[in-house]
Amino acid sequence: MIIERYLFKELAGTLFAVTAVLFLIFVSSWFARLLGRVAAGSVQPDVIFLMLGLKSIDALMILLPLAFYLAVLLAFGRLYKDSEMTAMLACGVSLTRVTRLVFWMGAGFAVIVALVSLYLAPWARGERYQLQDEMSATTGLEAVAAGQFRELGDSDVVFYAERLSQDGKAMENVFIQGVRKGNLNLVVADRGRRIIEPGGAHYLLLENGHRYEGVPGQADFRIIQFASHKVLLQQPEPVLQVDETSAIPTAALWASGKRHELAELQWRISMPIAAVLLALLAVYLSRTTPRQGRYAKFFLGILVYVIYSNLLGVAKTWVERGKLEPWVGVWWVHLLLLLVVIVFMIRHAGGWRRLRQYRRPSLEHGREVA
Repeated sequence: MIIERYLFKELAGTLFAVTAVLFLIFVSSWFARLLGRVAAGSVQPDVIFLMLGLKSIDALMILLPLAFYLAVLLAFGRLYKDSEMTAMLACGVSLTRVTRLVFWMGAGFAVIVALVSLYLAPWARGERYQLQDEMSATTGLEAVAAGQFRELGDSDVVFYAERLSQDGKAMENVFIQGVRKGNLNLVVADRGRRIIEPGGAHYLLLENGHRYEGVPGQADFRIIQFASHKVLLQQPEPVLQVDETSAIPTAALWASGKRHELAELQWRISMPIAAVLLALLAVYLSRTTPRQGRYAKFFLGILVYVIYSNLLGVAKTWVERGKLEPWVGVWWVHLLLLLVVIVFMIRHAGGWRRLRQYRRPSLEHGREVA
C-alpha cells in the first residue's frame, strides 16, 4: 500500500500541473481571439468572460484525456530517470502491479471525463451557440463607444457618435459612412436614436441632417437635407445554429438513428475510453534508462497520441459519410490501441521469451525422436 500511495501522489501531482498548464495555454489563446472579435465589433465586451467560460468547459472534453496521458508519461519518466522504478522492480514490485494502479486511477478519472464529454460539454456548446446567435442578431451598435469610429459588425459601415445616452439608444452628432453599389454614402445628423419596428426590424432614426451620395467631383453627386431619416441597420444571418449536432444532448443521441448523430455519440463515448487506454500505454512508453533522460519517450508519446486522435477523427467522418457502418464506428481505433497495449504488456512480462523457450525444447525433442 505504501508503494500505491506514493505512485498515486506522484501521478496526482503531475496530473494537476499538466492540466493547469494545458488549460492556461488554451484559455490565453482563446481569450486573445475573443479580444480580437471584440475589437472588430462581432462580440460584445460584457459577454467575453461568459464565452470564455463556456468554451473552456467544452475544451475540457479533449484536454482531460491528453493531460492524464502526459501526466503518466512525465511521472513515470521521472521515476525511471531517478532509478526509482528500477529499485521498485528489483524489490519485487511488478510492472503488472503498477499497471493495475494506473488502470484503476484511469477508470476513476474516466468517470470525470465521461461527465464532461456526455453532459457538460454539449450543454456548454448549446449555450455558446445560442449566445452567438443572439449576438449575430444585434445591430452592432451595442459595441459602439462615444467619440470612437467603429465598424458595425462584419460590414464596411463606419459609425461615429460624439455623445451617447446611458442606455446607448440616443446619440448626438452622428456620422455614418458606407458603400452602396460602388457609390459612397455618407450621412451626418444632429441626433439619432434606435427604434424597433413592429415586424422586428431595427432602424436608426436620424434627425436634422444631410445625406451625401455618389462619387465626389462627378455630376451625379447628390446632397440631400432631411428633417428625419430612417437607416436600416444590417443584421447578419446566424452562422451557427443552436441545434447543431455537437450541441444535441446525449440522451437525444441515444434515441437517434442518423449517422452523423451516432458518430457524435461515439465520439463522446470515446473520450473516457481514450483516457484509460492512453494511460495504460503511457506506462510502457515511459520505460527508459537513467542515461536516456526523462523526456526520451515523450516525443514518441506525442506522435502516438496524434496518430490515435487523427484516426478517431477519420473514423468519425467515415461514419458520418456512410463509409463505415455505425456498429464498426470508431471502435476499431480503440481496439487497435488496446492490441498495442497488450503487445507491450506481453513483451515486458517476458511472454515472447517464454514462448521461444517453450518452442525450442519441443523442436529439440522432435529431433531426438527422429
